[in-house]
Amino acid sequence: MSWGAKGGRVRRGPRFGAFLLTGGVLGLLFGMVVSVVGPVDARYGAVAVLGFLGLIGACLGALAGGVVAVLLDRRS
Repeated sequence: MSWGAKGGRVRRGPRFGAFLLTGGVLGLLFGMVVSVVGPVDARYGAVAVLGFLGLIGACLGALAGGVVAVLLDRRS
């Protein structure tokens, strides 16, 4: 339990920006790995697939990080 300087409780909530950034970076890395390991499609170039899956992964990762932050915030 944390107490402030005047005896009141200090609420320690999560930093939402850090959760969003971490989720986005992890999702970006996951999307990049999937694009490299996944099946090859001749209709699209490798760079286009890398960018598309990286962007989708970053968005989904940031969303997941935000959900985790909200759940932890409700708990604190």
